[in-house]
Amino acid sequence: MLCALAGCAAFVAAPAARASSSPLPVGLNVSANSEGNINRVTASVSSAPGALCQLRVTIGGSVKGFSGRRVGPSGHLGWRWNPPAPAAGTQSPWRFYARCTLGQVYAWRTENIEMGFPSRTGALDASSQGGTSCDTQGVCFSDDRFPIGQCTWYAQGRRPDLLGVVHGNAGTWLEAAKGRVPEGTTPLVGALAVWLARSARGVGAEGHVAYVAAVSGRRILVEDSNWSATPTSNGLEVHEHWVAADSPSGYIYGGPAGSGVG
Repeated sequence: MLCALAGCAAFVAAPAARASSSPLPVGLNVSANSEGNINRVTASVSSAPGALCQLRVTIGGSVKGFSGRRVGPSGHLGWRWNPPAPAAGTQSPWRFYARCTLGQVYAWRTENIEMGFPSRTGALDASSQGGTSCDTQGVCFSDDRFPIGQCTWYAQGRRPDLLGVVHGNAGTWLEAAKGRVPEGTTPLVGALAVWLARSARGVGAEGHVAYVAAVSGRRILVEDSNWSATPTSNGLEVHEHWVAADSPSGYIYGGPAGSGVG
């Protein structure tokens, strides 16, 4: 009944990091987490002590710059800020650019990262009484029999009509729902996107399932649990993030089989 955490983390749609060939080392690490209902982004830079480092973040069509700071004896420094919620520009990866200078030598490093912020939005049960299951964020569902915090738990909570239809690991859901509810390969809001076991790069033996919150061209905004926005993000939280619409193995729609996809 699980969604592989290592596999879910692989859904970060970001090219590999790029760095200059300068002998001055520059490292860059980014994390996206939440504290209460506040989104928080932390960018950490590592370089030689005494180097002057600057950070620039491009979000959609806007650029946010941070003042230059000297690297201390530890070789690390960081910036932290709270982007607005919902964060603008999440339809495309954020571009982080760090540049460090020491004397006449400079070096840079970039990271393009698909940010996935924890979310408490959606069709959530406001009550925590009488058999509801709640995660650490306070996201609660009634009559949800899957392990709390797993991708299957959140998906069934958003689609209570599938209670008794789907079961087991996320990778089995398409087969379990076949002939009982409509399925297809076209993304629709309200559908469940399902990845079969190892059907995409990094997906583990359990597969993955997510709720489709929006469709924009060839991309879909999904809400899911047990997915890591970055290597240091808490996986067992509900996140929102964009993925390619053709990356899921298939979609589970609403209504009985033969009645359409509404």
